Amino acid sequence: MINKRTVFVLGAGASCPYGYPTAAQLRELICFEGGFRDKYFTYLTNSQVSQSIRDKKVSDVKHFIKIFKDSNIKSIDVFMANNPKLAPTGKYVIAYEIFRAEINSYFGEEAKRRQELLTEVKKNPDRKRELWGTPGFYGGDWYFYLYNKAVDGLVGKDALPDFSNGNISFITFNYDRSLEQFLYESLRNSFSEVSEEVIIKALQWLKVLHVYGQIAPLKWQNPQKYFKYKPQVNEDLLQSASENLRTIYEEKENPELTEAKRLLQKADQIFFLGFGYNKENMEVLGLPELIQPECIVYGTAFNMITEEVKRLHSGIHKKRAHNENAYVSPEFTIISDVDCLMLLRKYLK
Repeated sequence: MINKRTVFVLGAGASCPYGYPTAAQLRELICFEGGFRDKYFTYLTNSQVSQSIRDKKVSDVKHFIKIFKDSNIKSIDVFMANNPKLAPTGKYVIAYEIFRAEINSYFGEEAKRRQELLTEVKKNPDRKRELWGTPGFYGGDWYFYLYNKAVDGLVGKDALPDFSNGNISFITFNYDRSLEQFLYESLRNSFSEVSEEVIIKALQWLKVLHVYGQIAPLKWQNPQKYFKYKPQVNEDLLQSASENLRTIYEEKENPELTEAKRLLQKADQIFFLGFGYNKENMEVLGLPELIQPECIVYGTAFNMITEEVKRLHSGIHKKRAHNENAYVSPEFTIISDVDCLMLLRKYLK
């Protein structure tokens, strides 16, 4: 069990073990001929929309892709914030890619098996083409590890974990809903003799705050406006999902953002998982100044080189030291050679 107030801040890398793209991979998928374009135009050709709507969609999407590609901005969120007239099409494109990843996502042993298969394909030069336009399954299964930490010691047919104490909460910059689906599936099957209503009530105590929105609620989250996990993609779904997404500078009046800051300020320990530490995202949460001096902080920095990690450390500590209302945290450690799972195995208490 986890007995400290623990906040997990999730970036795109946190969903990678389950088949979702990182921010860099999302750009590649959108801009690459064999990725989004091929899949989306095939979908659109087979969809039941009028020719005029189809032509408009093709024109808008092609225009967005060209401008985004030629901008050479790595973050699609920053690009949309800089180009608000293109943002509706951008959100639509993201929604399609997230649902495409969701449909092909897996948890547990199946996710691990997919990861093994992809590793084998990478070793074979003749088969590498199979990976084009497909997100990978990268990193260890930290959902599984964290869930088992949460239910450790709970024995009995109705020994549900108590999320009401606030010891576990999530602040995610991701649009996908894989974490919520995993937790629901896990609880529903761990305690199969407990009623659906009780399971949902337990889950509703758990805070999972989507800073930039969630593509769609699941049934247990909103029975009236939900879309099932791994849905059949259609225009109604994509339009609804794109309207749920927000960009960086649409966050000022977001009540979830206010709650996220409160959680960070009260945390005993914070884990940044699959997070890129982009200046814009740090500022949105008021970081690092908001973190209390006694709070312990760890974070992954996957694929960052040593010099980048050192500069990141230096910038974080310098910024906190210059704030008269804050002190340098006793521990704000960013580690480049571990994935989300290994970071939790090493430091989660």
